[in-house]
Amino acid sequence: MKMNEKAVSEAIGFVLILGIVISGIGLVTLYGYPVLVKEQSNTDVKNMERAMIVIQNDMKSLCFKNVPYKETSLQVSGGTLEVTNSSSYGGYMNVTTDAGFWIYPFGALTYRSDRSNEVITLENGAVMLRQDGATGSAMLAEPRWFYDNATGTFVIYIMNITTDTLMAKSGMTTVRMSLENATTHPPLLSPAAITVKYETDPSGDYYSTAWENYLTGNSLGMDKTATPNEYTWKISEKPVSKLVIKEYRIKIHDL
Repeated sequence: MKMNEKAVSEAIGFVLILGIVISGIGLVTLYGYPVLVKEQSNTDVKNMERAMIVIQNDMKSLCFKNVPYKETSLQVSGGTLEVTNSSSYGGYMNVTTDAGFWIYPFGALTYRSDRSNEVITLENGAVMLRQDGATGSAMLAEPRWFYDNATGTFVIYIMNITTDTLMAKSGMTTVRMSLENATTHPPLLSPAAITVKYETDPSGDYYSTAWENYLTGNSLGMDKTATPNEYTWKISEKPVSKLVIKEYRIKIHDL
């Protein structure tokens, strides 16, 4: 008696097709999913870069446009946004002249990605990017320090971020802030020397590279000294008839 092998052929075909489908799903999961996660992470980081620059502009409005209060709504995706008070942050600027020295602390707003190593920080009016656990950093948006060639005026702005408590949020959030105080140091006329030292947070030297590139760059052109993170103004090349230091105390009420 001859056996009918049609059913056997259909079963083998089904097994082959099922194997191809499972193999395809496995390949997509193995190679495609990590790419999708990385692209999503890159999108989240880019969105937060733009959001941090928006917050930076809002802080500038508080400081320079006499706006008493600002609210910024944003989507914190793929990570966490946190605010650290200046008293516990640890980073500060030390400005020294022939008339004395002044220490200006500053807090920070920091975004940490959950899917990658990117960390974005708004510190002393500058938006900076770094990789968590690695050295090096880049400045995405510069602070508003400037030198006026016509009058020989050098202006240093300090943005001091304060908060009543440590706050961290993810998802939809609204950053509420106000200008608590603005202090102008008595203008120093014709200083013989100006030195700026960036003191990093004790937990790690995170943004010294970004500040070095800014302070020694074309906009300011300061000289780096033998002391780490210390820079001097080129009085012989850019005479300073008046040094102005303004400190703005910005309070973050809520995230």
